Amino acid sequence: MKILIADLFSPAGINTLEEEKHEVVYDKNLSGAKLTEALAAHKPDVLIVRSTKVTADDIDANAGLTLIIRAGAGYDTIDVAHASSRGVYVANCPGKNATAVAELTMGLIISIDRRLGENYKLQKEGKWAKGLFANCLGLKGRTLGLIGFGNIAQRVAKRALAFEMKVVAYNRSPKTMEGVEVVSTIDEVLAQADIVSLHVPATKDTKNLVNKEFLGKMKPDGVLINTARGTNVVEEDLLAHLEANPNFWFGTDVLNGEPSAKECDWEHPLGMHPRVYGTHHIGASTKQSEDEIGEETVRICQVFAATGSVDDTNWVNRDRTKAKHTLVVKAKRTPAVYGEVFGLVAAHGWTIGESEALMCEGGVAVILKIHGEGPADVTEKLAAHESVLSA
Repeated sequence: MKILIADLFSPAGINTLEEEKHEVVYDKNLSGAKLTEALAAHKPDVLIVRSTKVTADDIDANAGLTLIIRAGAGYDTIDVAHASSRGVYVANCPGKNATAVAELTMGLIISIDRRLGENYKLQKEGKWAKGLFANCLGLKGRTLGLIGFGNIAQRVAKRALAFEMKVVAYNRSPKTMEGVEVVSTIDEVLAQADIVSLHVPATKDTKNLVNKEFLGKMKPDGVLINTARGTNVVEEDLLAHLEANPNFWFGTDVLNGEPSAKECDWEHPLGMHPRVYGTHHIGASTKQSEDEIGEETVRICQVFAATGSVDDTNWVNRDRTKAKHTLVVKAKRTPAVYGEVFGLVAAHGWTIGESEALMCEGGVAVILKIHGEGPADVTEKLAAHESVLSA
């Protein structure tokens, strides 16, 4: 396969792919128009990205593109809908950056609590101001609230418990962990927590989750942490809340409208606010995380090269609509049997979803499993077909 890697990637991973005779084109600085041009010029089978945005124009630039791998967990930087419309697989590496993001989350919490940024700045200005930081609260005994309780949040919880914090968590599908109070609503988290940390994906349900109403339910001297996605926050509401509550703080690794370039001049109203600690979307940017993600990305490529498919745990844009019915058709294996069976099923008013063909030993018969919905009497039509053994 020909593989284009458009972001910083594990050297060991590149070596493995090349040793397996894949052609690798590596340019960590590709983004925007340069990525579109590279896709058109190199025509790769597989595109690997980390934070680089993949647009509809990028996907259309190469009709032969078959797989886009997000070397990380979140995939809102990829136009998944357009990829699906072009029959392009989209895959990710869930859980492989969880430790790195959890560490950054705790780093932001500690930095805000002890005002590490201000300490650093004053020392570089040649000033000594020990008295300014005498009233930092500390973390022991305070309550950390987690919105979302997946891989990353669970690692945050373990670290917070080691700091002797109380941890309360909400997840849409309840999960448990020793030492963590799992509650049934977000409001219960907001009522208890001194610090609230967001760990939810970017979906239509989580977009603008943090709004005026949400913030109004937090403690006025609370801390909000977002290492998930910028779209979770209504930034105008958060700015207004910061102005109205002088003891409220925000720590973030993600902001809306982040540049696609790796380095450039960029100002953001939240990033410029004195009670906002911001990092440069570096949650997964550790060597440890890079190696883990690299290994998983290589494994996805290996599976795809061998089978032409993607494991279910990695396949982002698989249609997960549960079929109402499954037809099991046993038939003689002839050159025309597949087209005849599927044509008959479709002609009888069936909407066909996924299907699979299982070959019997000797290659004389095949078992077709067809998932979909339609009239039940299709089995009678199938049974009457000369190549069908049973249906």
